[in-house]
Amino acid sequence: MDLPRPFYNQWSSQRRPAAHALWDWHSALTQPQPIGENGTEERQQHFFEEERARAEAGEPMRLVRKEVWQEAYSVCHEHDLDRSLLAAQVAGARHLQGTVQFETSAVLKQFVGLWAVPHGQLLAGLAGAGLSIHRQYAGELARGFFHLNRLISLPQDVKKGKLFLPLDNLEQRGVSVEQLRTGDIDEGMRGLLWKESVRIRDALAQGRPLIANLSLRQRFALKRFWVGALELLKELERRDFDLWSRPLNLPFFRRVQVYVQTLLGRSVSQ
Repeated sequence: MDLPRPFYNQWSSQRRPAAHALWDWHSALTQPQPIGENGTEERQQHFFEEERARAEAGEPMRLVRKEVWQEAYSVCHEHDLDRSLLAAQVAGARHLQGTVQFETSAVLKQFVGLWAVPHGQLLAGLAGAGLSIHRQYAGELARGFFHLNRLISLPQDVKKGKLFLPLDNLEQRGVSVEQLRTGDIDEGMRGLLWKESVRIRDALAQGRPLIANLSLRQRFALKRFWVGALELLKELERRDFDLWSRPLNLPFFRRVQVYVQTLLGRSVSQ
């Protein structure tokens, strides 16, 4: 099964280009390269602060290509979306330079709140679910899907110098970054990944009410990803939290089962 990335293509033909423009903005910030700011940490911080202010004001950007920021600004204007949610992602991108690590759970939560949550809230707004309670639900779903994507990609991320598990959690479980790199699974490792799966389940559960506030087309698409996410977590538990021997995926018959159960309105995890 594809990684659970909610409804980028399951839109009406009128809104699909807008959804893609929001994704282009988000993806353009994944490997940020400060322009002309290769000096001190303070100078790089200043660069990102300036870029965030530019995005919030709808001004030309240096961090992303012209066509990317133009399209994203246009989508926000046309669909009455909050442009500050674009700007927040610029602030989040500041943490994606070079080696990516987060010392504590609080720091990681703050990053996700700047990075994944605003993107999810923009998509919810595009879908017509723009009330504050809808934004709250969308934020929780965004957290859940983000952490699941990063959990599934953990072996690859660590090899690239990126770790989206807080270091204080590793220390509590007696797990080293090198152990995550080699895939040496022990009880500490299983406990660490189990705790992460609980966090993901909790976020997905808290965000689930958003599904009922979407159109029938989008409701089905998001529910399918939601159910699929839970099934991936169940598959991880069946493997005893082994992410290293082979990629985490669902067999074909279980993908079909997810589709059918979503169509019938029930979760295969219930």
